[in-house]
Amino acid sequence: MSATPRVRIAAAAVAVPLVLVLASCDNDKEKAKAAATATCPANITQTTSTPLPSDVPSPGGTVYDYNTQGKTQFWFAAIDGGPDQLASLRDTYNTTLTGKGYKIEHTDQEKGAEAEAEFSGPHEGSTQFIPLCSGKVRVRIKLTS
Repeated sequence: MSATPRVRIAAAAVAVPLVLVLASCDNDKEKAKAAATATCPANITQTTSTPLPSDVPSPGGTVYDYNTQGKTQFWFAAIDGGPDQLASLRDTYNTTLTGKGYKIEHTDQEKGAEAEAEFSGPHEGSTQFIPLCSGKVRVRIKLTS
């Protein structure tokens, strides 16, 4: 096989996943935009029966849902805010986490769609802030240890 066909194959191998990733980012932004103006679900005012561990600070608002996948635990909270505040809400919670002995390992955001952080310390895990409904942001707290 000559170099030209190999280059074309390699270019296609890189281009296809890149296009898929970019398309999914646009889809996330569209979902976030729609969520930001949606009516809020009734269940976000009810507190879950499984509270956050005592050494994990609350993000504020109402922790309204809890579930597990194996040993991984997830809590969901509804806090006041909108799409333009996702990164600042995440940063405020990161400050609260570091004040409780956690270390922020990584942050990431897509403007108006989501803001995330990974942390270590008393527990390892991550947070995700996305628009939930009109005037509310959903915070997912995921603990893996």
